[in-house]
Formats: sequence, structure tokens, C-alpha cells
Amino acid sequence: MMGIRVIILQILVFTLVFTMFTKHQASGEPECYAQKESVMYQCRETLKHTGRYEHPTDSCRRVVRRSDLACICGIFSIEDEARISIGRFLQLASECGKPVTGVPKCGSYTMPQPRSPRPPRA
Repeated sequence: MMGIRVIILQILVFTLVFTMFTKHQASGEPECYAQKESVMYQCRETLKHTGRYEHPTDSCRRVVRRSDLACICGIFSIEDEARISIGRFLQLASECGKPVTGVPKCGSYTMPQPRSPRPPRA
């Protein structure tokens, strides 16, 4: 009887651990939430809505360079946008050498579409 209980307990623990590791991926959501929080925290002075633009600190630059900024753009919520300026986020990305490209929106901000080259005049 004790052996069956141990086996059932092992199966339950395995199922719980498996669920913890697959739940987030199965929902199809990006894996950059922790990166978003790190950027928002380390770069809070640069990303604030008010005052003049503050150039990023070294720690802010490091976290930006390690982050997937296009992914972060895709998960900005309205609450995030109340805390930070999306315009300053995009400026910060460019200043750190990682301009955000290839995404249609960053938060609620619609990204400008790149201009296609004009054909030469005949």
C-alpha cells in the first residue's frame, strides 16, 4: 500500500513540475516579461514621462543591449505606458545601438513604415 502512495505522489510532483515549465510557453506568450521589467527598472530615469530626457546609465545600457526590444514592444500594457514613455523607450533603443525594427507597434504606438525607394525618373 505504501509503494502505491509513493508512486502516486511521484506522478503528482512530476505533473506539477511539468505544468509549471510548460504553462507559459503553451499560452503562446512571449518570454520577455522579465526583460521588460529589468529595462523599465534600470532605465526608469530615462523612460519617465516628465522632465528632460536623461541619457542612460551604464547599467541601463547593459540591460537594453541584452534584451529583445521588439518582443518587449509587443507586450507593453496600458499600465506600462502610464509608467514610461514609449517615445523615450524607442529613443533609448536607438541610443544603445538597438533600434526597434520589424514590428508594427510598440505598445499602443504605431511604428512608422519604412519608405520604399522611389524609382528613378525617366
